[in-house]
Amino acid sequence: MIRTAVAMAAVALATAVAPLCAADPVAPQEDQPCPPTADEATTMPTTPAPRSGANTPLQCHEGRWQPVALPAEPSDRWWSTGPVIALHGQGMRNPNLMSGRWSGTPLGPGNRCHVEQRAVISAGVVSAPAATDGGPDQTLHFDVAPTASSVEFSGYCLWTRLG
Repeated sequence: MIRTAVAMAAVALATAVAPLCAADPVAPQEDQPCPPTADEATTMPTTPAPRSGANTPLQCHEGRWQPVALPAEPSDRWWSTGPVIALHGQGMRNPNLMSGRWSGTPLGPGNRCHVEQRAVISAGVVSAPAATDGGPDQTLHFDVAPTASSVEFSGYCLWTRLG
């Protein structure tokens, strides 16, 4: 009888806590703490920065999300928390990231990384979007072309340029 009661209590507790564990990560905000895995990674906030009224990139530096001075150098590490972060490739002026081999690593159990790219075909003409999806808990590997005009990262993932 006691075992049954304990088992039922454990199931009830696990069921109550499950939604909290599965919640989306908090989007980075200026001057807020960042996790150690985000060290030197850059992100785009999902809400406009209060001081500038624009989406200024943030970089995790010394444990806090800090605004990046614009125009910024391209970053080799990007952090996404779920919603799309839209970036410019080398096919545009002031790229946010450089071409090459990249990986997207899920940062939580059951998460997937998704990347969508468009490339410049000729002056004023861009390709249809090319999407690449990773499996749950699987690191995604892909190439960003030197002609990439836009690159969109989504999922709770760390994006890293390799090599």
